[in-house]
Amino acid sequence: FSCRVFLNEEKHMFLQLGWTIGLNRWNKALQKLKEHSGSESHMCAVVKWNTFQKKSLEAVLETGNLQSQAAQDKEKQRSRELISITLYLVRQGMSFRGDDETSGSRNRGNFLELVELFGKYDGVIKLHLDGLKETLESNKRPLVSLLSNRRQNDIIKALGIAVRRPIKAEIEESELYSILIDQTTDVSHMEQVSFVVRYVHNMQVKVCNIQSTSGEALENLVLDVLKENNLKMDNIKGQGYDGAANMRGHYKGLQARILRHNPRALYVHCQAHCLNLVLVESAKSNICLVTFFNLVEKLYAFIGNSSKRHTAFIEVQKGMQPHQRPVELQKLSDTRWACRERALKSLKKVLPAVMKSLENMTQESPPDPSAGDAAILLKNINFEFFLCLEITCPIFQVTAVASDALQQKDMDLAAAYKIVEGLLQTLEHCRSEEEFEKSVDTEGRGKCQQSLLRLVQALLMTMLSPQVCYVFVDSITQELQKRFKGVDNATWETLNALHCLTVPENWTSATVPPKALQALKMLCQFYETDDQEKLKTELKVFHNSYLESSSFSVSSMLSVIKENNADLVFPMAGLLKTYATLPVSTATAERSFSKLKLVKTKLRSLCKKDRLSDLLLLAIKKEVPIIHSEVMDIFRDMTNRKLLL
Repeated sequence: FSCRVFLNEEKHMFLQLGWTIGLNRWNKALQKLKEHSGSESHMCAVVKWNTFQKKSLEAVLETGNLQSQAAQDKEKQRSRELISITLYLVRQGMSFRGDDETSGSRNRGNFLELVELFGKYDGVIKLHLDGLKETLESNKRPLVSLLSNRRQNDIIKALGIAVRRPIKAEIEESELYSILIDQTTDVSHMEQVSFVVRYVHNMQVKVCNIQSTSGEALENLVLDVLKENNLKMDNIKGQGYDGAANMRGHYKGLQARILRHNPRALYVHCQAHCLNLVLVESAKSNICLVTFFNLVEKLYAFIGNSSKRHTAFIEVQKGMQPHQRPVELQKLSDTRWACRERALKSLKKVLPAVMKSLENMTQESPPDPSAGDAAILLKNINFEFFLCLEITCPIFQVTAVASDALQQKDMDLAAAYKIVEGLLQTLEHCRSEEEFEKSVDTEGRGKCQQSLLRLVQALLMTMLSPQVCYVFVDSITQELQKRFKGVDNATWETLNALHCLTVPENWTSATVPPKALQALKMLCQFYETDDQEKLKTELKVFHNSYLESSSFSVSSMLSVIKENNADLVFPMAGLLKTYATLPVSTATAERSFSKLKLVKTKLRSLCKKDRLSDLLLLAIKKEVPIIHSEVMDIFRDMTNRKLLL
């Protein structure tokens, strides 16, 4: 059968057609055999057979191995580039597929179009695409394309697994952790839950959709995610959620259900949410402030909801300040953090343009249908409005700085306490008569004169009284004390006790204050330990030894212990690590929803939950390094593939 094995060149195929066609009479077989044995094709095959026999088996195997290795290298290079294309699209939040992906389509989707672009400059991809094109034009057996939607999903899944592995390893190494959960409704009206694990640092674990947002459903979700990531319930030290009833409910809320599994999993209300609630409540503390914020919202709606009025407003700004970029008015919201500061800041900057625009509308001829509304709004921009604007702007600027700080990823509760204390001190300074008179005399009265608003002396004196300012500042102070100092709250008592560990003044003096001793007693009872005296000694030695390095930041204290290899000397590091692990805000979970809006758009609203979870994780955790060889191994092991990877 030498001809069957070695006769594979096209130029010899036509020489043996007489033999390969076959025969229907056995008496002609001998003649056919003689003809074939004397043919050129048979002789060439025999020569090749003899040459092959002279080669050693090792040489033949080596040649085969080299060919196999070359094919494998080519497959790996092609897979590596397809993984790079997939990773680029995922991290940029771009879609993959097109409406028409056929070869004749002008737009086959981002993935296939990028593959075509790579094919123009990369020999491996070009060779692969040429092979696929040749297969389509002939009846040959189709090649493995790796370009189908199923293979795209497999690559995305492999990338997701590769990113989760180091995250799981870090969490398991840290042992102690807290959980942060938040929920939202996406563009397809499905409830999406963001699950974040905090182990000193915040780490996104999963974003998934659920059918119900009840406390029981969220509890089952937590148990499933913990089991999926090999995390122990007993290692949970804290819970961080917003103030929704299904989250913070004392009986059926998620925090209560987790406490039944682990009584030491302290629930911490998101600090950024707390500060926002403080501002929402304070804005309702005085009728003047309520009227003021209603007018701010009406100005935004009146100008922003009409393209004609908005265009006129922009033109007035360009006329008044031709060398500056026009400023847009901002919308107020009770749920968006720091929106009031941005809204008041922009309004204060363009208030003359707002008033000029309203005045122009009232003087148009023929009158505009909205001229009456413009006149009412213009009339309400009086001294009371200026007074509230000048009172609230500085205060909201201070609270906006505090809100941004509370949302930092590396923030811990000790530093959060310091921020709140600083905010309270700043508000106390703002409450002084000097600060009030400064804002009213230099700003409010001056702008009132600039706008030519004439008020009777009685009204002027009434509104100049510090009642509005003091009521507003006192309301914010009271709400801060209530929500951040934890009045009549057992959880906050434990948190305050942990905070006492980080205050150097409690442990550097000759006598430990009674408050600090009570904190030690409470912590020893809560965490079931009898080493109160030993813990006190450790804290005194630590703060006296590293007085210059220690601060209100618990993370910095842990860094000092680590840098000086003092873990064995100070076992109290376990309590500090617990304190550093406790959540501060759910900002990390909130940020994942910003990515959700970019990834799951109206055109991608049918994206399945597993694929969506992987897409979001890859788009969020861009800092996690991707090892292509590891991804290829995961991709290969998913199922049996006709690939040499």
